[in-house]
Amino acid sequence: MDMELLKKIDERIDAVRSELAQTTIELVNIKSVQGEAAPGAPFGAGPRKVLDTMLEKGREAGFHPVDYNVGVVSLAMKDAAPDLGIWLHGDVVPEGIGWKFEPYNAVEYKGCIIGRGATDNKGQMASIFHLLKIFKELNVDLKYNPALYVGSNEETGMRDMTGVPGNEDVRGFLNVCEPPRLSLVPDSSFPVAYGGKGSLRVLLRSKTPFKGFTLTAGQNDAPARAVAVFSPQEDFPQELEGCEIVKQADGSITVTVDTIPVHGTSAKATGNVVVKICEVLKKIESVCEEDRMLLSTFEMIAGDSDGACLNIATEDDNVMGPVNVRAVRINRKENHPELEIAITYPLGVSYDWIVETMTAAADALGLETPEIPYTKKPYILDPDCETAQMLRRVANGVTGDNKKMYIIKGGTYAHFLPNAYAFGMDGSLPPEDFAPGRGGAHGLDEAVSLDRLQRAMRIYARVLLELNEMDW
Repeated sequence: MDMELLKKIDERIDAVRSELAQTTIELVNIKSVQGEAAPGAPFGAGPRKVLDTMLEKGREAGFHPVDYNVGVVSLAMKDAAPDLGIWLHGDVVPEGIGWKFEPYNAVEYKGCIIGRGATDNKGQMASIFHLLKIFKELNVDLKYNPALYVGSNEETGMRDMTGVPGNEDVRGFLNVCEPPRLSLVPDSSFPVAYGGKGSLRVLLRSKTPFKGFTLTAGQNDAPARAVAVFSPQEDFPQELEGCEIVKQADGSITVTVDTIPVHGTSAKATGNVVVKICEVLKKIESVCEEDRMLLSTFEMIAGDSDGACLNIATEDDNVMGPVNVRAVRINRKENHPELEIAITYPLGVSYDWIVETMTAAADALGLETPEIPYTKKPYILDPDCETAQMLRRVANGVTGDNKKMYIIKGGTYAHFLPNAYAFGMDGSLPPEDFAPGRGGAHGLDEAVSLDRLQRAMRIYARVLLELNEMDW
């Protein structure tokens, strides 16, 4: 490796800190939660604005931008098909309730940028953009063509990658374009993930409606609020521990429970909002026995992280760990409540077995399972190959750690791309004065550390130079 060149790159990384902060702020201030589809914007105006912003920045910096017209764009260093893809996403989960900072008016605070999407995944997008810009400005001669790819549906299905069969407006990158022969996805942690668990989302719909109230709870990967609405009645409790009770102008009564939203891969089953609201509602005397039984069923499933009550629990006998189940939210379908759960599973456990076994168990509990779409398959790469070993060595060399490779629990674009590694960036390092539970990905007052982003830029710089000396 050319150490003089590396020194120049590191100096430039130090020098672009303010630009890195400003680009991150600019991207965070785009509210890019999935919205209503429109021509040219299959996942809504917000995600589309992120793509357009990056295309414009790419043109200004002298990259070779391409819009694949599927919700994905790329910024390549050379006017040729990219060999290396570095994959980011511009969409974000809903902001939730309870922020102290403004989610879409980002600020720099104690070395961090605070705002929705700062660390998942817009700070990373800004850092890779500025790193490739440094390489371009220094005329670094790479024998391959790296490109920054930006998608817009990572948080809610990755249909920007896979498409929707029969829908010409949502065709999917993999259906219209050949992916790079190597991909890195900075949407996880260092040193490197060489595989990922499979996952699916399931709706468990009650065969009977709630009789005394309506109930909604949670939101996608940020389960923060549950609200039950009761019809007007006398002798309703004015207070109950763990909730807020309000009599509305029309006489109806709302019971509200809030929990701190966290990223789905770190949510504790016993702390989620579905468990909390079920516990609260069962304390209300006017709730009938049938409703109590349904609440107990939802509470049992939401509090059962290994899936035992659905007969899909497995032993932790391989590198991917066992089946894991997480409650996401409660919706209403024609007044029948639906509990949405997310399931992750390892290699050796089949999607068909999960569906068949769970469907039978749900039926015995009085629940139906509408169509269950296949989402992400489990995957694994060779951890001993030269590329994987290089990624681990370089990341640990910069961080000073001696961490092992790992299997990622959540979903990233690496699940769908061939020869892809989830690689960093460990961006979330909230300020010391943040209360526990604040600052993380998908959480309240989401924060990304500029120090961590610059450290990641140094790691990626070394990887780009190492790849230039390897056959891959």
